[in-house]
Amino acid sequence: MIPEYITLAEAAKTLNLGPRKMIQALKSRGILDKYRLPNWRYTQRGLFKVETKAFNHPVRGLQHSAKTLVSPAGLEFLRKEFAEQIEMEKAS
Repeated sequence: MIPEYITLAEAAKTLNLGPRKMIQALKSRGILDKYRLPNWRYTQRGLFKVETKAFNHPVRGLQHSAKTLVSPAGLEFLRKEFAEQIEMEKAS
């Protein structure tokens, strides 16, 4: 059973891509920003979801974190976006 949302690293692993290279490519294409958060257009289309959490840091106090998750439609979008690289990985 495939979970509804997966992390960027799990998506890269599913597509047989390196997570660092995939995330860097998404940043260079303007899909992710420098904080690894998706451009709002892709979130509105249901391709990505941002999960936020708040936690208490012992020195800095209340801190917030955000994690980008990929939907099944987003995984299909990434498969199409990186089709050439996936084919090259299969060939080698």
